[in-house]
Amino acid sequence: MLLSARTDMPPPRRQPTVGPVLAALAAAAAATAALIATLPGDPRAAARRIFAEALRGAEIAALAWRDAERPEPRLPGAAYVLALSALEGADDLEGGMPAGTLFSLRPAGPDPEAAFLAPGRAQVAAGFVVYGPRTLLTLTDGTATTTRILDPRSGTFRPPAVLRLPPDAIGGDGARGGQGARAAPLASLAACAQRVLTRGGLHLRPADLRADGGLRLVHEAAPVALAVEAAGGAATDERGRAILDLAAGGLDRTTPLAIGPVRAVTDLARRLEADRDAGGSPLFAPRGLLRA
Repeated sequence: MLLSARTDMPPPRRQPTVGPVLAALAAAAAATAALIATLPGDPRAAARRIFAEALRGAEIAALAWRDAERPEPRLPGAAYVLALSALEGADDLEGGMPAGTLFSLRPAGPDPEAAFLAPGRAQVAAGFVVYGPRTLLTLTDGTATTTRILDPRSGTFRPPAVLRLPPDAIGGDGARGGQGARAAPLASLAACAQRVLTRGGLHLRPADLRADGGLRLVHEAAPVALAVEAAGGAATDERGRAILDLAAGGLDRTTPLAIGPVRAVTDLARRLEADRDAGGSPLFAPRGLLRA
């Protein structure tokens, strides 16, 4: 009887690959790059429409937009959930500075809303796009990080190049030894993360007490941390805890962030701990030296 029951059951649904979802994101990024190049004013709403349309029918049970309080239900029973910041740093575009898109793909599990709140190591894929003089798409599956350059003529991305962060490379926004660190002038976290991955350096984002300030753990810090760790770097908060080990109590949880070579991030965490033991660290304080 038990054997018969098992035989009569429908076969389990095959776990789909993430390829179609990533392809939809890449197509939307290419369209967004073309939009930014031609559309005056603020392109955020148009970029969101592009990504929403590209992801229509994708294997996504729920989609959590950066500015939404709750995830948006999509395809019931789908294998994945997607956290998406469609266009961050857009205020800098008119000044010729880069903007970006960040995304995090996770298993949906039995409760898609709860899936967003799991630690970042649950991500099956993540990445970001940088829109600037060139459009760069960086992807990771947690084991390797690659980047692709958009060919504006064909509207497709060229073959990927593997990114590997040197263990002790310092540059960009970084600091070595007892030197101080400064906040990056770029509003786009995607652009700053791309710079760290290609040039090294230590990038810092402090806490921010504004109502909508700070980096969202789910939408921004977690996908960047997965890409940086997979490239041989490290990503921590102000207490030296790995970003990928942090669970979110809600989609609006924010976190300070330090990314860079392992040695540089480890040294920073050691200095911050010494500062706290001495009476407090101004480095990541909400109103401290690196006030966002």
